[in-house]
Amino acid sequence: MDKPIVGITLLFMAGIISGRYLDLSLLPLYLIIVALSGLALLFYITGKRKAVTLFLFLTISLIGLWEFRYVYFPHSPSHIVNFVSSSGYAEITGYVVNRPQLRKGRVEFVLEAQRINISHKEEKVEGKVWVRSYFPLQNYDYGDMVMVRGRLRKPTSSEEGFSWQRYLSYQGIWVEVNTGKVELIKKGRGNFLVRQAYKSKDWIVRVIEHTLSEPYSGILKGIMLGDKDSLSPEVQDYFLRTGTAHILVVSGLHVGLILFILFVFFRSIGLSPRLASLAVIPLLGYYAVLTGLRAPVVRATLMTIVGLVCFLIGRETPPLVILSLAALIILIFNPLSLFTVSFQLSFITVGGIIYLAPHLEGKLHKLPSWLNRPVAVSLAAQLSILPLIAFYFNRLPLIGVVTNLLIAPLITIILALGFLTLGVGMVTIEGAKILANTNWVTLAALLKVVKFFSFPQSRFLSYLACPYVRPFPSWLFFLYYSALILMLHFTKIKKPDEGKENEKLSTNRRETMAGG
Repeated sequence: MDKPIVGITLLFMAGIISGRYLDLSLLPLYLIIVALSGLALLFYITGKRKAVTLFLFLTISLIGLWEFRYVYFPHSPSHIVNFVSSSGYAEITGYVVNRPQLRKGRVEFVLEAQRINISHKEEKVEGKVWVRSYFPLQNYDYGDMVMVRGRLRKPTSSEEGFSWQRYLSYQGIWVEVNTGKVELIKKGRGNFLVRQAYKSKDWIVRVIEHTLSEPYSGILKGIMLGDKDSLSPEVQDYFLRTGTAHILVVSGLHVGLILFILFVFFRSIGLSPRLASLAVIPLLGYYAVLTGLRAPVVRATLMTIVGLVCFLIGRETPPLVILSLAALIILIFNPLSLFTVSFQLSFITVGGIIYLAPHLEGKLHKLPSWLNRPVAVSLAAQLSILPLIAFYFNRLPLIGVVTNLLIAPLITIILALGFLTLGVGMVTIEGAKILANTNWVTLAALLKVVKFFSFPQSRFLSYLACPYVRPFPSWLFFLYYSALILMLHFTKIKKPDEGKENEKLSTNRRETMAGG
């Protein structure tokens, strides 16, 4: 049966969440897990299935709890956080583990520390450091060994409703340092695939910037690569106020379109459907790496790959099971992902579409058939994530249902033309410019839509479309989602015609496999 994977994922999540609040040591937890696993095996041998289920539930939750506390808290005495209290400046040597970014006139990156020198005493260390350099970005990049000088400190600064310390800790970072010049020691370490993906991304950015002007090149980079850094705060605010900021994050739509393009290409050169599916899988993984392995694209890629594997072995799997399996895989490798905004928005959006869209489709049966499904999907997505958006961004984009309906076809055209432009750009940049000029029309229409519905000329309409929300307690999440679930279970769904039911369910699976 497929359904147990949903329960396993929820139990694992519950264990991770409890690990944030329960102060338990790793060794006793480990011994308890071993003991419970042994008891579950004993009860299985003796045929006591209910006891087996109970002990397995407890074991799965405790594994989640143990993994969170193991990954989250620094346990080693040589962890760099233990050197924060030392007085004076330190020299930290290590490897750059992400792409240095230019923000607010400074360069920021994450350093995997290897050695530290304080007061002429050098020691081996481990752990990540958030580095801010106030010198221009020079000749260092991902994978290079560098040395920085500065005073170590724990992150403390917070804004209203946002904790910088908590944000970094969920990335496994407990120390930050402000530095001047970054000294390059050695180039060329790091994962080969990641380095190649960064090179591919640089080429894509060059083609986009060479063929389009701002802000359209910035919007296209956001849509295709999830790179919003070149967009002005004003333009980003248009997308936030209209509930369309998610299009500037690579997600299911992108993966679905790439799957379609690649599958058609491999079929056109004579590969069978099964061989074409096999050939697509590694390329989807490469695109996920290229776009930074953010939660939405990892979720969509995993769901798509699981769907392709099910196709290869001839097994049909419900979308909710595929979604749960994708979440479980991500959390096993990094349990801290559960507390990130991108993970929560991505999975709750798709889960909301799976659960709510069929319900809303029945309620909206009086709408024309061509409008029924898009409205139901858009409304389901918005209902699912409104409290999260309000909590994290202090905005409630009520206009999002309308704007998402209007921009959905535009995004599909923009992505298709964008990928086609890159394909032509590999041969001739002049040909790429012609396609980019065509895409400019669609990008301009997109910008006009989000600007219009953000109502920049009317503060009253702007507030009605996207009111400001004060920070609120987390228990309101429980209240909201409980009410949503009760509404789902205690209202009758108008069933679709029997002749169309199987077709609609099949279409829902295709939409939700790469949705969000």
